[in-house]
Amino acid sequence: MRFVAALLFIAWVPFASAQAPSGQSLADAATFGAVATLAPLCGLRDEAWSSDLRRAATQNATGSAASDDAALSRAPGGGQAAAALGYGDMEALEDFAAGPAEKICASLRENPALGRADEAVKTFRHRRDGKPVG
Repeated sequence: MRFVAALLFIAWVPFASAQAPSGQSLADAATFGAVATLAPLCGLRDEAWSSDLRRAATQNATGSAASDDAALSRAPGGGQAAAALGYGDMEALEDFAAGPAEKICASLRENPALGRADEAVKTFRHRRDGKPVG
């Protein structure tokens, strides 16, 4: 499967930074990249939610507490997280283009990843706003 091969490549790209993201956090970032792309296309979530999901996935992958794009991209492993998100975006767009859109959107509506993404966004927004998570 292309997904596994790409994740293995992303996970093993050598970086001079402190600690690379785990394979699981990169897999989660790829999944969230796909959800962040499809949810607005399907009318399930808005673009602000999508952007916050990408930031949450980058936080989780890098372990950074930053909430802005510039700081997250500079975090150790930020490049790997961005690559995993981009891979998820690309795969989602390919699936959406292959259509039919109604089937892709119905599948996303029922996918547990959408619920996990909602939780990730909620947690990200609470941390960003300085509110207790829970």
